[in-house]
Amino acid sequence: MSKHFKSLLIVLISMFVAMSLAGCVNGATELSDKEVINLVIDNFMPLTKVPRQSHHEEMISQYLMDWAEYNGLQPKRDKVNNVMFDVPATKGMESRPLGILQGHMDMVVAVADGKEFDPLHDTISVIRNDEDNTLTADGTSLGADDGIGLAIIKGVVQGKMKHGPLRIIITVNEEDGMTGATSVDDSWLEGAVFLINIDNEVSEQILVSTAAGNNLIVNESVSFVSPTLTSALSLEISNLKGGHSGVDIDKGRLNGIRALATFLATLNEKNIRYELASFEGGTAGNAIPTRAGAVIVIDESDKTEVTTLFNKFKSELNEAYASVEQISFELSDSSPVTKVVAESVKAGFVNFIASVNDGVRDFSEDIPGLVESSSNLGVAKLNPLEQKVEITTFMRSSKVAIETLMRNNQVALARECGFSPTILHTADAWEYDPNSKLLEIAKDVYKKQNGADVDVAAVHAGVECGSFKKNNPSIDMISIGPDIINPHTINETLYLNSIPRVWRLLEGILANYDV
Repeated sequence: MSKHFKSLLIVLISMFVAMSLAGCVNGATELSDKEVINLVIDNFMPLTKVPRQSHHEEMISQYLMDWAEYNGLQPKRDKVNNVMFDVPATKGMESRPLGILQGHMDMVVAVADGKEFDPLHDTISVIRNDEDNTLTADGTSLGADDGIGLAIIKGVVQGKMKHGPLRIIITVNEEDGMTGATSVDDSWLEGAVFLINIDNEVSEQILVSTAAGNNLIVNESVSFVSPTLTSALSLEISNLKGGHSGVDIDKGRLNGIRALATFLATLNEKNIRYELASFEGGTAGNAIPTRAGAVIVIDESDKTEVTTLFNKFKSELNEAYASVEQISFELSDSSPVTKVVAESVKAGFVNFIASVNDGVRDFSEDIPGLVESSSNLGVAKLNPLEQKVEITTFMRSSKVAIETLMRNNQVALARECGFSPTILHTADAWEYDPNSKLLEIAKDVYKKQNGADVDVAAVHAGVECGSFKKNNPSIDMISIGPDIINPHTINETLYLNSIPRVWRLLEGILANYDV
C-alpha cells in the first residue's frame, strides 16, 4: 500500500468516525463531566489520524471542510487552507451578537530518538490513562495543541451547548509563523463582537495579552569541499526536555543546538583543527531543541584530546543541569565523509549559533515573573546532500522597542557571519483591554462555577488573537483552554479532568453574552 493511498484511507476512516459522532446543530443537552470528557476526546481522536504538521495542512483542511458539510453547514476555505463556517444560533438565541470560536489545525511533530515516524503520513498513537486522567502519545507529541481546542469547538457545533450565532475560524500554520491568522480575510471578522480563542493551556486561567514575535531565517546554498583531514567523528547531545520557546523559556532547559555549538567553539579555543561535514538540530523556531548532532573530521593525532574535551564538557553540562536535565551524550567514529563545508562557512555557522542570544533576555518590571523578551535558537542545519544551511531563531517581546533592538542585533550578527537573513513577523502584540466585556463575563462565570477567582494572565508567547485584533481592533477577545504540559515535545500531556472546567466556562460565556 503506497503512503499516499494510506493517507487518503486515514482521512476516510477519520471522516467515518467523526460522522458517527456528529449530532444536530440545534438544541443542547446537559452533560456530566464524564460525558464532556468522552465527547471531547471522541472528537479529538479523528484528528490524530490525519497528518497535520505545520506547512502540510492540506489533508486536515479537507477533513474539516467535509466534517462541516456533513453537519449541514457551508464551509469556506481560502487560498492558504484556512477554514471558516457559520453555525446557526440555538433556538431563542438568534438575536445574540455574532461571536467567533477560533483554533488552529496544525501541530508541532516531535519524535522520540530512534522512533520511525513519518509526520506526513503516519498517525499519532494515543495513550489514555484514566487512572492518572491523562492523554499522551507513544513516542511523539500528542497534538492536543491545538487539537483539543478543535475538539471542543466540534462539540459546540454538534449542538452540545446553547449559543448565539457563531462563526468558526480554524487556521493553518499557527506553530511556525502564524501565517494562517495573518492571511485571514477581513470579511471573516466582520460583524463579530467577540472572539474566543481555544488555544490556551491552563484551565484556571484566562489569557488576555501576548507578546509579538519574529523569526530570523537563514536558508541558502553554501559551498562544500573535499575534506583534508581523515578521522571522522559523530557527536550527539540528546534526550533534553525541550519545550515551548515562550511558555518554557524561563525553566532553565538546555538548548541542544547551543550546547553542541559551544563544544565546537571549545575546539576552536583549544586550536584543534576540525572540518564540519554536517550539523542537524531542532524542528521549529518556537520549540526548544531536544537534541543536536554533527559529524566532524579531525586529524587522527587529535582524537584523544577531542575525546578528553568531550568527556570534560559532558561532566560540566551534567553538573550545571543536574536539577533540570538528564542528558545523553555520544561520541563515536563515523564512516568516512566525502564533503565538508567550506572553512569560511563553518566559521560563520558555528560563530552564529554559539553567540546569538538564546533564552530569557529580560523579565517584566510590571508583571512579576513574566518574561518580557527572549530568543530561541530553534533550528540549525548544515546539509551536505542539498549543500544548504538553515538557521531559525524565534524572538519574542511585549515591548516594541526591545523587539526592534533584538531583531536588528540578530540580523547584524547573521550578516557578520556571512549569511543573508530574512525576518518573518510571526505574531502581533495583543495588548490587555481593561474595558473588556467578554473578560468580565468570563470572570463572573468562572467564579460562580468554581467558587474562586480565575487567573487573568499575560504570557510570553503569541496566539493568533494579536493578528485578529490588528485587523479588527473592535473585537473583544480572550483565550482559554484545558491543561496541557510539555507541548511540542514527546512528553506532551493533556489532563482530562481539566476539560469540563473549560467546557463549562465556554458554555457559561456563550449563554450569558447578550447585547
